[in-house]
Amino acid sequence: VPVHPGDSHRPRTLCPTCVFGFQVRSDRDKFVIFLDVKHFSPEDLTVKVQEDFVEIHGKHNERQDDHGYISREFHRRYRLPSNVDQSALSCTLSADGMLTFTGPKIQTGLEATHGERAIPVSREEKPSSAPSS
Repeated sequence: VPVHPGDSHRPRTLCPTCVFGFQVRSDRDKFVIFLDVKHFSPEDLTVKVQEDFVEIHGKHNERQDDHGYISREFHRRYRLPSNVDQSALSCTLSADGMLTFTGPKIQTGLEATHGERAIPVSREEKPSSAPSS
């Protein structure tokens, strides 16, 4: 999971600007977002596509941790490449809290459909194989 530049020797929890680690990949065949959401359950997450963007929102109510009580919320928004097949998007949450959003790319010459729709988050029982940097 990425850490703040220059802070590679420090745990990511000490980086105030890198609360959630993420990585975006776009290659010839697919578009993938890896997002560290280990503090959230699938019920706490909303993933939706609106026009050319995917919006990921996470929120959980106040809960107790080792230091007291905490509530968390985040919003992330990513532009989808124009050739992503929005009818075949998927989103999974691994056992270790890595959200993986995937969109296959369509072949050149085919028309991609755009609109607004929710993408369900399914839970995987195994840890993520997402790369860490």
